[in-house]
Amino acid sequence: MHLERVMLPGIGVGYTLRTAQGQFVGVVRHRGGRRDLLLYAAGDPDTVERSLALTDAEARELGELLHPVATVEHVPELERGAGSLTVAAVPVTAASPYVGRPLGELAERVRGVTVVAVLSAGRTTTAPGAEHRITNGDALVVAGTAEGVGALSRRLTPEVP
Repeated sequence: MHLERVMLPGIGVGYTLRTAQGQFVGVVRHRGGRRDLLLYAAGDPDTVERSLALTDAEARELGELLHPVATVEHVPELERGAGSLTVAAVPVTAASPYVGRPLGELAERVRGVTVVAVLSAGRTTTAPGAEHRITNGDALVVAGTAEGVGALSRRLTPEVP
């Protein structure tokens, strides 16, 4: 499997994945939040055969379905009410500026969300303290407003404009 990331000036970020079978699949993350799912012609990453525009909510649900680890899921009952609560696992990649830094540095910059657990190398740390170090490969289990969860996710792995 090979994943390529390309900046699309004025649009957002494009990702192209080559599967084990040689098929190319892509995602375009638009600055406004929309996601386009792309299916390329067999063996040709330059020719889009099909595309599907997804809202933030649709992209999130599809991501949940495709995610190989079902340890943490969104809680639909909590997302329906006024002042809804979103619970999600936010992955930490090597590109994150917070790798190696204490959780407290991230928490003090994001309002409306709380880190309730950290999933790391098969271990779960519940109620991690501010001194807990963030590492590549972690998943931060967070609860808060949809805006807060989105802000935390963007801060962990910011997109280059």
